[in-house]
Amino acid sequence: MAFPIDPLDVAVELLIDGAWVDITTDVLVRDGITINRGRRDEGVQTDPSKCSLSINNVSGKYSPRNPNSPYFQKIGRNTQIRIKVDGVVRFHGEVSSWPPKWDVSGNDVWTPIEPSGILRRLGQGATVLRSTLYRGLTYPEATDPPVAYWPCEDAKGSTSLASAAGGQPMRIKGDPTLAEFSDFIASGPIPLLSDSEWTGTVPTYSMTSQTQVRFLLHVPSTGSANGQTICRIRTTGTAKLWHLNYGSGGALQLQAFAGDGGGGVMDTGMVTFNVDGKLLRVSIELEQNGANIDCAVATLEAGKNTGLVYLSSVSGQTVGQVTQLIISPEGGIGDVAIGHLSVQNAITDLFDLSGQLTGWVGETAGRRIERLCREEGIPFTSAGDLDDTEPMGPQRSTTLLELLSDAALSDDGILYEPRENFGLAYRTRSGMYNQVATAALNYAAGHLSPPLEPVDDDQGVINDVTASRYDGSSARYTKDTGALSVADPPDGVGRYDESITVSVRDDSRLPDHASWRVHVGTVDEARYPQITVNLANSAIVADPDLKTGLVSMDIGDRLTIDNPPPWLPPDQISQLSLGFTETLEPFVWQIDVNCVPESPYQVAVYSSDRYGTEYSTLSSSMSVNATSMSVSTSVGPLWTTALGDFPLDVMVGGERMRVTRITGTSSPQTFTVTRSINGIKKSHSPGEPVTLFKPAIRAL
Repeated sequence: MAFPIDPLDVAVELLIDGAWVDITTDVLVRDGITINRGRRDEGVQTDPSKCSLSINNVSGKYSPRNPNSPYFQKIGRNTQIRIKVDGVVRFHGEVSSWPPKWDVSGNDVWTPIEPSGILRRLGQGATVLRSTLYRGLTYPEATDPPVAYWPCEDAKGSTSLASAAGGQPMRIKGDPTLAEFSDFIASGPIPLLSDSEWTGTVPTYSMTSQTQVRFLLHVPSTGSANGQTICRIRTTGTAKLWHLNYGSGGALQLQAFAGDGGGGVMDTGMVTFNVDGKLLRVSIELEQNGANIDCAVATLEAGKNTGLVYLSSVSGQTVGQVTQLIISPEGGIGDVAIGHLSVQNAITDLFDLSGQLTGWVGETAGRRIERLCREEGIPFTSAGDLDDTEPMGPQRSTTLLELLSDAALSDDGILYEPRENFGLAYRTRSGMYNQVATAALNYAAGHLSPPLEPVDDDQGVINDVTASRYDGSSARYTKDTGALSVADPPDGVGRYDESITVSVRDDSRLPDHASWRVHVGTVDEARYPQITVNLANSAIVADPDLKTGLVSMDIGDRLTIDNPPPWLPPDQISQLSLGFTETLEPFVWQIDVNCVPESPYQVAVYSSDRYGTEYSTLSSSMSVNATSMSVSTSVGPLWTTALGDFPLDVMVGGERMRVTRITGTSSPQTFTVTRSINGIKKSHSPGEPVTLFKPAIRAL
């Protein structure tokens, strides 16, 4: 037999020594299992998932410090746990504490645990992520990581420049102006040379035929000292010294020498690169080609999709290994900014870090969340098209959770923890548009468990929004008419304002973000903070498709309730699921769904041309049995009279009518209607608003 005739098939497993161990027989049935996921009611942010259960600990097996436990030194803080029902994972988290409990007799010993999802741990961290270029150059899974790397993002009081790839810091001679230049959005502030000299020793590394030195460079638009050496590279080859020099007008020159005081073996002369005033990443590339050296100087301007390169060669010389970098040898270079000096034993694509070089500007919100999770080793899943999310501005230097939340807020999607793994998931805003219901409930069929209690209040009302962009402008939008407008009662509800800061790519998106949030915050419907079902309910057991929908329903999915009780409005109840509470007992599988109205996410499709007019009212009274009505439009276009546009549904005083024809080329117009589409039929007075049943709303 199956549930609910037989007990619910629940399994509890701990991850011990890399393998999942079933501990179901030790879980105390008396306390049940409760799982919470997603948002509580209309909370702004997703709460960490959590689960509560109790484990029989008479034997001391689940006391992490008990040396007699078979799990001694195998369980402890943040041991992973998962809960399965019918073989499907319903919760995956980690146990942060194992508190022992017992009664006075000592015969009842148990451990109540509250495992949580990864958001709990991320929320406790305060580490600010480093700049995008730093993260790119130190990414653990990079194919060709630097053998030496000095970010040069050191604080103003530093006396050396720290290494980020092992080895020694760069020594400083003179007085550079540290942490001064901040125009590279890929970097924290980097130094101005200010006539200083920097020397870095390159650790011994595995030599290949290729050598590459790269760094950020900004020369003022007024230029710098002609002929000064920007960078000196010392190697173990016969071409022992390589100089990159600056020339008037923004030129660059690459020279090679046989050694200190030795003769020159190669000179490109001054090559036009026009570096003045530009934010550049410079690349010096040397490759041993038989008895010769192929060499190149290349520049890539931040945000550009083309670079400049000059190729040359040296005959009868070797490169060897790089042993030392000297920036501005003997000084003499003033307000030139240099940073992120790297040495690699491979020549990589000039555009290998082009995304990082722009601070990932233009990256979509969904892809940013995906990338950040990948970089931090967090499993990630998604619902919706990650490419169809908001294009972002530069990635800020802040905590990981702040960056993830920034992206979710900027797209107005939902960041949450998936059931199936210990990681993060993202539900895109566009993925919540125009959904088919995952679970279609029927009140009259007995699908629901109490309570079903709509709430008509002002929680969640927002009718005045100012949207700002980090380091950018702002835009404001207010709802000035209607039941939830900023007008004083009874014409509206008064002002409910909110200010948000979003990481969008440019200021042109701010008016849309402000108006979208007012649209979502002024939905004129009752709230259903909780909708409850019990999968042991015989009406659900008898409908396998409905049960499948309820079990699979996840964050951001749509659920509907048909045939509501007669004391509620007769229309279908349509909600979005924001969070869940599951109660698991031997003969109970109850799911409480935390909901918000779904209607704001019913948006226009571009191929559709049916729009509502905002200022239409009845121009005369309408009796309970009338099949036509006179409608005045004071502002905006008149209603359509094209036969191909019918039928269409309108709302008048809570009654839904189906319009089969409209005549008249001026206001008022005459509507021919079928009455009581939603079961409401009553008389109406002049001045009552006439609106489309589902007006077209343009998506954000």
